[in-house]
Amino acid sequence: MIHPFVLHRPESLSTALSLIADLKDETRVLAGGSELVLLFKMGLARSDHIIDIKRVAGLNRLEFDPFTNVLHVGPLVTHRLLEKSNVVKQHFPLMVEMERSLANVRIRNIGTLAGNLCFAEPHADPAALLLVYDAVVKLQNSARERRVRIGDFFTDYYQTVLEKDELMTEIEIPKVEANFRDTYARFCPGERPIVSAALLIAWKDGTCLEARFGLGCVGPKPIRVSECEEWLRGKSAEEIITRTDAIGTSAAKVIAAAKSSVEDFFSFLKT
Repeated sequence: MIHPFVLHRPESLSTALSLIADLKDETRVLAGGSELVLLFKMGLARSDHIIDIKRVAGLNRLEFDPFTNVLHVGPLVTHRLLEKSNVVKQHFPLMVEMERSLANVRIRNIGTLAGNLCFAEPHADPAALLLVYDAVVKLQNSARERRVRIGDFFTDYYQTVLEKDELMTEIEIPKVEANFRDTYARFCPGERPIVSAALLIAWKDGTCLEARFGLGCVGPKPIRVSECEEWLRGKSAEEIITRTDAIGTSAAKVIAAAKSSVEDFFSFLKT
């Protein structure tokens, strides 16, 4: 049985932020609710007040800015909307691929990307990919707004830097340049991955100029594997293909169980 609560349905951002500031510890914010409602039903969470932000104008923004090459994702944008969006397909096809494999259709129809990030479930798909895209989240309260890089947003299992009086109002995802090649892979027996891996490589004349390698689900928060990134820089495609063991070994220093997955992950370079 869910603990009784007062439901608030603000229609403006200023009203929502005022409510969050006034209620703080007594309230939870509801966007999609795929995780929060489940916790309530299981008795693992309770709150005296729920702030439903679905009516707040502008929070469903999903827009690509061609001048800054940044995708803007509001906190009401669902996984399904990202999966089906033509704008996202055009500029971030890998994100569409990731969203398509996330959980199940029911969850994707309800759950939001912002809610997924704020919940900070360590075995979730989006964080590793957003990490290598250098995504930024906007956190706002009634007095100020701050921008936090996604790599600094997560602090521990189910913990983030989001303050009790703040709301995530946007996710900014920069588009990489045309010379980048990207891939994402997840390894799981069910709906939640046990390892997720995302890789961006910038190429010039067959040589790696820059590499961004992120791992998710291998600890309390997603990580960039700097040792792998450094090893990749300056290498030709042929060298990388023949030395995937070196990449797997360095990633295994982060978590031993990731070694075989990382080696499989790099097989995309052979195609």
